[in-house]
Amino acid sequence: MSERVLTRPSLRVGMGARPASAGAPGRRVSRAQGAARRAPGRRAEKGAPARGDAGRRPSGPSLLRGVREVDASGLLSRLRAPIVIAAVVLFVLVSVYPPAQGLYRAWRDQGVKQETLDGLNASIEEYQGDISRLQTREGIEDEARRRGFVDEGEVGVVLEGAPEESDDAPANEGEALPWYVALGDVVFQYEGK
Repeated sequence: MSERVLTRPSLRVGMGARPASAGAPGRRVSRAQGAARRAPGRRAEKGAPARGDAGRRPSGPSLLRGVREVDASGLLSRLRAPIVIAAVVLFVLVSVYPPAQGLYRAWRDQGVKQETLDGLNASIEEYQGDISRLQTREGIEDEARRRGFVDEGEVGVVLEGAPEESDDAPANEGEALPWYVALGDVVFQYEGK
């Protein structure tokens, strides 16, 4: 964006004073008059030294001549589209987050309940197999021996100090979750029940 600086020529007014003519030889020309004398296509820079001020040390705004001034309205007009897009995206994210959080929590709860159901179904199948096995004579005799009963003519042996066999397998409670599920738990603040 080009900056526009408007200048107004100053007039000398007073006793016996005449307006200074821009082209009069031997007369000093003020900054404003020098700007007015320039061609209409050239614009004077704000704070630029006049021709007669070349030997003086620059002060104030002329020190910052190379530094561009920040125009708040120009900056706002250039960043208007990114600001509007960011505001719309933020609004959409804030609007969609609660339903997405509810959906994620329901999905995770359903997954936990499905694992519990699968475990219970496996237990039911195991119990159904035990019931079917205990319906036969061989199954009954095997279970009686396991509990320490013996038939006539047999001798029972008790083994001490041996570890006991357990039918229950230890559950994997500390099972690691995939990274995307762990990230979803953090983003949607899911705490397992």
